[in-house]
Amino acid sequence: MLRNNKGYLLLEAMLGVLLISAVCSICLPFIYVAYQEQKASKELLYAMTEVDLAAAKNSEGQEEATEKEWSQDGIRYELKTRKGVTDEYEICITFNGSNHKEYTTCASSY
Repeated sequence: MLRNNKGYLLLEAMLGVLLISAVCSICLPFIYVAYQEQKASKELLYAMTEVDLAAAKNSEGQEEATEKEWSQDGIRYELKTRKGVTDEYEICITFNGSNHKEYTTCASSY
């Protein structure tokens, strides 16, 4: 009688679902971390671009504010300009990324 059984048993289907869910539960946390790191790298690239623009303005003689804060896409950026011992200016941007790490990027200009 069992020779013509061409279908799957319920147990086989449940084992397949269990195997797929186990693989997903192992892989999804790593995918989420990679996604968060990608977002943080985009935020860091934006901050580096802003530092370069502020350094260019400062070197051309256009005075930029010594302290400035703004938000973009839910991230609060903080720009600070400090004058060194020589005529060198250090411009830094600090922010907390979407992955909850603190980032600081700096540039120097004369």
